[in-house]
Amino acid sequence: MDHRTITGRQGFFLLFLFFLGNLVTATGAKGMQGGWLLFLLLAGLSLPVLGLYFKAVGRRSTGRVFTEALGRYAGGILTLLYCALAVLMTGDAIRLFADFIVINDLNDAGAMGNAALLTVTVTLLLYSNLRSLGKAAWAIQPLTVALLLLSVCLTVGKMEPSRLLPLFAEDCETLVKGGLSSLGAVLSPALFPILVLNGAAPGNWRKQAYAAGVSACLLMAVLVLRDVMVLGYPAVSIFRFPGFTAAGVLRHSEILISAVFVLSQPFRAALCLRYVQECLTFWKPRWKSWYPPLLIALAALNGTFSWSSQPEQWHTGAEIAVILLLLAGPLAVIAAETARSNRAKA
Repeated sequence: MDHRTITGRQGFFLLFLFFLGNLVTATGAKGMQGGWLLFLLLAGLSLPVLGLYFKAVGRRSTGRVFTEALGRYAGGILTLLYCALAVLMTGDAIRLFADFIVINDLNDAGAMGNAALLTVTVTLLLYSNLRSLGKAAWAIQPLTVALLLLSVCLTVGKMEPSRLLPLFAEDCETLVKGGLSSLGAVLSPALFPILVLNGAAPGNWRKQAYAAGVSACLLMAVLVLRDVMVLGYPAVSIFRFPGFTAAGVLRHSEILISAVFVLSQPFRAALCLRYVQECLTFWKPRWKSWYPPLLIALAALNGTFSWSSQPEQWHTGAEIAVILLLLAGPLAVIAAETARSNRAKA
């Protein structure tokens, strides 16, 4: 059995866990009264976004996608930009993980101890082959869904549908910013796992990937709907971790949210760094054993400068820049290949 390949089902589980890595914060639609409707919109938007990524990536290996389509220099620069972004996103995940544990007083290890815990886990995942990574996701993803749905069921008695009104308590500008934030945090970064997994999964795994995008967004919509009906507005936008707070109205049930976050966050971080690891291995294969600790060290260092900890007025601009960058590469690949095909026909 080839340890560099995964099944379509494992691809579904890995991509789903990647989306769930952005579960707990109030960023974007998760901190809005009408956020559940925005997640329904994102569920529909996931199909063209993921389709764009699949069309651009094709069946090429990770390190060749942009250089083959755009040339050695332009493609190489774009690949380096994506590698830098993947490291930054992993740093943000490490910072968020540590903040979540410390702010909610879940243990006494402190920010450094919890960041170290995540970095060790991610390093082990980077040393694992894709088959092992897929098997781990196969075991963990159904558990995370069950825990989240259980947390919703346990808090049904605390929900008040009247808290959903008015449907859009936020102004139009806030709604747009929230939608862009969730697009930049949930859907756009899916380029990284698709770049990593598309060459390893069977050719027909697109359906599983589409199912992962739609179902993850629908699950997020259900969770935000629960948070709003339990906390109401503006409370849902005040708490930094509204899902944890809403689940906590029933004693000890917040541990369900914590467990899901702890289980899913390593996969989000590992799939981002896996892209960088495979690009570096493609360029310099002789040093591949050194890449995991090097990359996790860079990500942990970048966690200190995480954009989630930067001033609020910087967030929207940074999120728009991330969305544009993550969409620009695949669009450029498709445009270049279309132009090349048209010239060949002419």
